[in-house]
Amino acid sequence: MSSVPAASNPGAAYPAAGSHGGAMDHNEVRLRLTQQQASAWTSPIQNSSSPNIAAASLGGPHLQQTLGQSSQYGSGSRLISPPVSPLPGVQTPRSTSSGQYFPSQYNDQSPYSGQASQPTSPNQYGIPHQGRAERGATNIFHPRTEWRMKWPNTYQLPGISRAMNNRRHRDVMQRAKDFPSEDYYLSPYDGHLAKLFVQTTQEIYDANPNSTWRRTYIRNQSPLILQVANWVLYSLPADGREAEGQDIAMMGLKWIPACVAILFLMIYPVQASGEVRNGGKYDQLPYKFWGYPYHARNPLEEKTQASNTSHGLVRSSPSGDPQNGDLSRNTLNPISERPVEPKYLCFLRETQGADTHEVSHWKKQNNVDATYILVSYTSEQFRTEEEQLFLHDVGEYAARAAGVRAYWVGCSCLGKTKEEQENNVWRISDVVRGARSLIIALSSPDGPAESAYDTTELLRQWGTRVWTLPEVLLIPSNSDINVYARNASMDEPMVVHKRNFATVWGDASISRELIDHYEGNLILSSLELVTIALRCLHNRQKGFTFQTDTAFQAFARLSLANDNDLLLERLICVLPKTLHQPWYEMEDQWGVSLWDIAPTTQVCGIADEDTVIIDGAYAAPIRWKAFATVANLTKDSWRRFFFRYLFRSTSYFFIVGISLVSSGAATGDTPLKAIGAILLVIALCFILASPYIIRILYTGKIWGTQAWFFGFEGYLDIGVIEEHIFGSDMGHLKWSTNGSPLSMHKMNEYGECIGQDPTLNPETAAKVKNAVTAQMGEERIWTLVDTYTLTVTLFEAVRPPTAVVLCGEEGGMQRALLCSYDWASQTLFRESVLRMETLILEQIQRAGRLRVGLRRT
Repeated sequence: MSSVPAASNPGAAYPAAGSHGGAMDHNEVRLRLTQQQASAWTSPIQNSSSPNIAAASLGGPHLQQTLGQSSQYGSGSRLISPPVSPLPGVQTPRSTSSGQYFPSQYNDQSPYSGQASQPTSPNQYGIPHQGRAERGATNIFHPRTEWRMKWPNTYQLPGISRAMNNRRHRDVMQRAKDFPSEDYYLSPYDGHLAKLFVQTTQEIYDANPNSTWRRTYIRNQSPLILQVANWVLYSLPADGREAEGQDIAMMGLKWIPACVAILFLMIYPVQASGEVRNGGKYDQLPYKFWGYPYHARNPLEEKTQASNTSHGLVRSSPSGDPQNGDLSRNTLNPISERPVEPKYLCFLRETQGADTHEVSHWKKQNNVDATYILVSYTSEQFRTEEEQLFLHDVGEYAARAAGVRAYWVGCSCLGKTKEEQENNVWRISDVVRGARSLIIALSSPDGPAESAYDTTELLRQWGTRVWTLPEVLLIPSNSDINVYARNASMDEPMVVHKRNFATVWGDASISRELIDHYEGNLILSSLELVTIALRCLHNRQKGFTFQTDTAFQAFARLSLANDNDLLLERLICVLPKTLHQPWYEMEDQWGVSLWDIAPTTQVCGIADEDTVIIDGAYAAPIRWKAFATVANLTKDSWRRFFFRYLFRSTSYFFIVGISLVSSGAATGDTPLKAIGAILLVIALCFILASPYIIRILYTGKIWGTQAWFFGFEGYLDIGVIEEHIFGSDMGHLKWSTNGSPLSMHKMNEYGECIGQDPTLNPETAAKVKNAVTAQMGEERIWTLVDTYTLTVTLFEAVRPPTAVVLCGEEGGMQRALLCSYDWASQTLFRESVLRMETLILEQIQRAGRLRVGLRRT
């Protein structure tokens, strides 16, 4: 992160005081972070020395005094100049890349009136930049505050309660326990199921409770010694005004108490920098799936049957023979062994009529091939046995006219039992492929006498049936399809050519592509074929209903065994365009096609409730209850080196000086008293300058950080976020340029891509406002802070996601699923999908098998 020289361009970055150029290898950063882990608990000043891990107290940018931009607030405008830093290294609020300066201090109002405090000036779209409006520890006096012994000590109860039914959960450490129906997450410390606490912005914290999770306020987790220094220096105005007499007087009143506090903090060992965890890596997601898959990719992983046990030992066995109709629910792919011919056909008699026979038996008796046509119909038009007699009449008529020996019709040839019928459904596509031709039978749903429908209208109604798609696509090329209506003569059927059949369907624009593909006129890739076919299939809502599998399970079941293009793996990486977008539409909010996503995981099974089991994903937890002090690595500067060693000696100068003065006074030794007085003066000078010196010691570039994912509900100005984590706004955190659909970026005068505050977009600003009063089931605004890449991302989700799961890559970025945890079913449900830098793969760890759901109900 090298500095960019300040320029007259308002969007240019400003140089950080005490920064150095050059670069450092990430492995070196990780090694040096690890080497300092043993010395994390030391004197704060000692711990800030380089190459030690210094507390992330990063001083403010030197804003140019000549900058000034007109900013629009409401109906009036005023010229606001960025504030002049009163002291070198003293933080001043960040200006935006567009040149607008947003003050971040709120006016004091009634703190618990149910309304959030108002800022002195919001941004141009009405979203306050909530600098010091976060009331912090004063929220303990909030009327809805609850107390507990564990961290966080104060919180608010959920505003929406659930039925308190206890459910069992087994964690990664094999601890099984019943829990009430509340929101929980997997604690990365020891893997136990912990109650979910979500830190929120002040506006949301003061609003009416509207969540099922507990809420707490945002705490400043920067080093305590830096907070003391900031307490003094923040007395200066933060809204661009020059410091007035009352501001300087207030700073003077705070100065002496702060100096005394810093003196004691120097003597008492405190943790000035955060803990180095996992060698600098993200925490590992402590998850383990203990259940069985509904359908497994490998049959040895199927649910154990009672007949598969011997002497108490589990013995797995493959499923039955699909050709003989022995297709249990445990069969992953019932069409992996494709049938050569239908199991049943209606064979023509010599003169009139037809009989249903099993094909294999009929062939043995007659020693000839069973040629046949296929009769297509919809049960909505043929409901009764009397109406279905017409199907046999038209089948017999068409078969004799085509010169074949039999016909296939669903009402008689699917099987005699429900189980056999469902199993034979998987063979319909092969039945269609083997047919000589296809005919369609139509009838009015109200009967022929009362029918007001013409043949074309009845044919469109037939086209809403799901099986009409494969029936038309899989018949021989260049075929004519005869359409027989019950109220019309069989001698003059309507004839529709296969190439023109798309006009019958309501989705002719996409179904025509499928017809052209099967006719050989347009060759689609396998992914394009499956994607278009799914859209067409689900445009036809009527058809066979599965007794055991849902539509998603049926699709996933076939995809696992027959798809070499990892369609399921790509599907879970898609960010739906709308909250209620069906899974089969596969439209991505990022505007990319399914084949543009390269999966990095494997779906190894299908679970209940339309979920899948994936393996090989990288995953990490998100910390919601509070920020944490982040361990970081800085490099030395001459100024920091000089002040560090002098300031480190201040306490010794003070103690030795008092001792010498006391000894000199007792013995009458004037030179001794003089030396002691000089040491005391030196010590007092450094003590009085300690708030300023602390800022110098904590100023500098960050060369490496402990990797964390922090989250909070709502929106905050990025400078305020950095103050709460690192101690001051030095511009190290940056908005993600394209990590979320809400992200924004802009090219500066040097042609560089600069992330911008998402609330500069009026639509995003409106979403931030509406999210304060959002109800359950509606999308809210959340913020994710990645301390490794130092990026901040604003995104939408219904619930707070507790885990980041990397499942694929696209466009040079990682597809990161943000998942909430349904602990009762051990399912990670996709709440949103972000794009993250591939660099995080260096610091994130693989997880075991994860059960993932596309949408939580």
